[in-house]
Amino acid sequence: MMMEENFMAMLQFPQPKLVEKTGEGTWRLTGRVILPEDGSLDRAAALLGEDYPALAAAEKVRGGAVRPGDLVVRLGQPEVLADKTTFDEGFTVEVGASAELTAQSRRAAVYGLRTVFEAGELAFGHLADWPCTNERGLHLDAGRKYYTKDWIMERVKDLSRNRMNVLWLHFSENEGFRIDSERHPEVPSRFHLTKDEVREIIALCGELFVDSNPALACPGHLGAALLEHPRWRLNREMAEPLYSALDITNPDARAFLLELVDEYAELFAGSKVFHIGGDEFIDFNHFERFPEMDACARERLGPDCGGVDLYVDFLNQVIAHVRAKGFQVRVWNDGLFRPDQAEHVELDRNVQIAFWSNWDKGMAPLKAFLDRGYQVVNYHSEYLYFILLIRKDYSDPDPDKILTQWHPGMFPTHPVSGPQTLDPKSEQMLGCCYSIWSDWPDLEDEEEVDRRSRDSIRAFGIRCWQ
Repeated sequence: MMMEENFMAMLQFPQPKLVEKTGEGTWRLTGRVILPEDGSLDRAAALLGEDYPALAAAEKVRGGAVRPGDLVVRLGQPEVLADKTTFDEGFTVEVGASAELTAQSRRAAVYGLRTVFEAGELAFGHLADWPCTNERGLHLDAGRKYYTKDWIMERVKDLSRNRMNVLWLHFSENEGFRIDSERHPEVPSRFHLTKDEVREIIALCGELFVDSNPALACPGHLGAALLEHPRWRLNREMAEPLYSALDITNPDARAFLLELVDEYAELFAGSKVFHIGGDEFIDFNHFERFPEMDACARERLGPDCGGVDLYVDFLNQVIAHVRAKGFQVRVWNDGLFRPDQAEHVELDRNVQIAFWSNWDKGMAPLKAFLDRGYQVVNYHSEYLYFILLIRKDYSDPDPDKILTQWHPGMFPTHPVSGPQTLDPKSEQMLGCCYSIWSDWPDLEDEEEVDRRSRDSIRAFGIRCWQ
């Protein structure tokens, strides 16, 4: 029982980074909550009231004179944070007869409100807190497994509770395609989210200041989208089709993919980043098994080019297409800059790299991306991958190991070059992301996925904050 209590204590957000007591009194909310006059935090305060009864019960007003017992929420740039963080998620609380929360952003105000109401009572003085990592995301594989709108919306609330700031909605996989399509109604799986349901999820993210971003995997992991379009599958030797891979030698196949991108870029028009995948397209050790790609590369890109160049060229085409719609673009690391593949086509230098694994010695080390100037996000598959899977060599992410052994700058160990780290304060470090992968979608229901992943997600949020 004592061990369980100690563990649960570890899963509480730590004390703010700066705390100074200046008097003998304490403050507790006995008055009003005074919110910004522009109304921009009204909805967030109402939603946070679901977690904190004292906030729910308090009178909420916009602006006005401050009285004893009040909590006033202001937006501004506290001087004490000027040399502490380059992010805009820090906040301060000045505590006396009343309490004044000053936040760098509306998102920071949400985190500050959580800190105040989780404490309940604050000593006279002041405190300040801020995250140590910029992006703190959850990548949800809602392609393989159908997750209901209500379940996803509860995860959005959990993200806010855990001081995490991005939801990645990964909706296209070999086993399923989970958002409705008007342009290609044949593509979505039987069970899928309607666009109105996605809009509700996006709206809730906005109300809690959680970014919502799409992830549409290509040119691999397209099995479900290609189910009704077998002519657009890539052929291997002996004309054997690869059910999951788009035939990037075929202009019509490329056009089909871009039509899907266009449709979901419109649905996620307010999002910041679009993840286009790029991973596990083929066995990257064996481009020679796809002679059509070599032939197309020589014709399209030059006599010295091969299959790997056609793959990079395809990524560049999609990247440019997506960026033209106002998004930053993200790709996985595993197919890029491999030492056994001579690349003659350069990957777009402004794309973000989602660095998830180095399980194959043929994968490029982290240094290969950093030396070329790319910004990276740590998706560490050993510590941060929750997978619906039964396999002897796999176990769920361990919250204790996340808290005590992993840190945001620790990337997957490379089998040749060894441990890989990056200073979390580096300009090339964008943040970290925890992933839920639904490889065996029927293995567990939604409630079990939540139950088994909850503590490790919480630990991730804490570790990325502290």
